[in-house]
Formats: sequence, C-alpha cells, structure tokens
Amino acid sequence: MKERKPFRNRIKIIIDILSEVVKNKNMEREQVVNFLKETYEKHKIQPIRGKAFPPDLYDKEMASLYVVGKYGLGLDIDYPDLFRKIFYKETLFDEAIDYLLNNEFDKAKESLKKAVNADEIDSNTIARMLRVIFTKVLLGFAEEDDFIELLRKVTEAFPNEERTVKNYIRFYIAHKLAESIYKGEVRDRITKEVHKQAIAAKIGFPKVLPSDDYVYIIAKEVYNIPDKILEKTLNVKNSSLKQ
Repeated sequence: MKERKPFRNRIKIIIDILSEVVKNKNMEREQVVNFLKETYEKHKIQPIRGKAFPPDLYDKEMASLYVVGKYGLGLDIDYPDLFRKIFYKETLFDEAIDYLLNNEFDKAKESLKKAVNADEIDSNTIARMLRVIFTKVLLGFAEEDDFIELLRKVTEAFPNEERTVKNYIRFYIAHKLAESIYKGEVRDRITKEVHKQAIAAKIGFPKVLPSDDYVYIIAKEVYNIPDKILEKTLNVKNSSLKQ
C-alpha cells in the first residue's frame, strides 16, 4: 500500500508561492505573508498550529516557506539576497539553532535578539526558533533526533524557559500523533496511547503529554482527518470541539 503523505499538497502549494516570490523580486516580507495567507485560504489549508490562532500565525508560518525554500529548493544559494530579505527572521533562528547545537550559547542569544529586534529573549522567540526545526522534521528535512537534541540545549541555555520547552513538546507529540492517525498507523485508542507514551519517552519527558482534545484540534484543522476516524482513536471529552 502506498504511504499517505499528509503534507504533499501543502509542499506543492508552498513551492507555487515561492515561485511567485522569485518571479516578483520586489516583494517585501509583509507582502509575502499576505500572499501566503490568501493562498492558504484559497486552498482551504490551515497554517501548522496548535489550539490557538494568534494574530501573527501567518508570519510564523513563513517557517514552512523558509524550510522548503532552503532545504528543498536551494533558493538561499540561487537567490541569496532575495532569500535573506524575505526570510531574515528564519535565517537568524536557524543560525541560532546551529549555535546552540554547537554549544555556542552566547552567539545563539545574539542571533535570537537580532531575529526579533529586541534586547531580551522571551518565550515567543524561543518558540519561533523551535518552530523552524520542528517544521524541518515535520516536512522531512531533518531527523527527530536533531529536534530532541535542540530541546536539551534550549533547557541548558535558557533554564527559565522550561515551560516553553514542555509546551512545544506537547505541540510536537500532538502533531506526530495526528500524522500517525492520518497515515493509518494508529487506528484505535490503545495504539494511540502506546504511541503517545513512546514519543514522550524518546524525547525524554515521559510525563509531558498532550490531551486528546488538543490532538483532536490539530488532527481536524491541520490534517483534515474525519471525525469518524478520530472518534475511534481519541477520547474527546469536550463535544463542542466537534461542532
């Protein structure tokens, strides 16, 4: 049986968006964000997200364009000036990731400050950096071990951001569960629980788990999984989520 790939269509649409950006080299970041939003809405695609839909979600979704553009198409090599102009935030987040993985914590902090043009690094900045490597893993451009290692480095470099790290672990596990349900790897509640526990244990935070309600929203909104399938795999307590 051919493997189902949940982001095949999304990646195709992202490539189309990037093609327009390359054709019209005068576009600024804000224009690309608006074009991304319009294109997603046209194709009825949700940004990669959790329960919330913050006002800057489409700016955060630029991480998807960045990952496909750099690691899938090599646009940073072919159009370095354009790429840096549009994806200056993501470039600096990615730079910070490399510094953290190499134990260069001070350089990582400077890159993060530049990315958000601020003197202090807050939880939102950490989450946006994590989103870059999370997106790389989700779209198949990085290994899960890279994400796990970065989580460890973040807790070491930013000990006050433990809550942010745990929230992102829940976010990650919820997406991986939704992906497994989409692919048909998880078909019942028992398998779902085993899968959930296994991912959390591998990451190193066995008690940091997303609720089924949380997984349901992501599975429904981002992966477009029908309720009849989700009802077999998730124990959704809040019936209003299905309305």
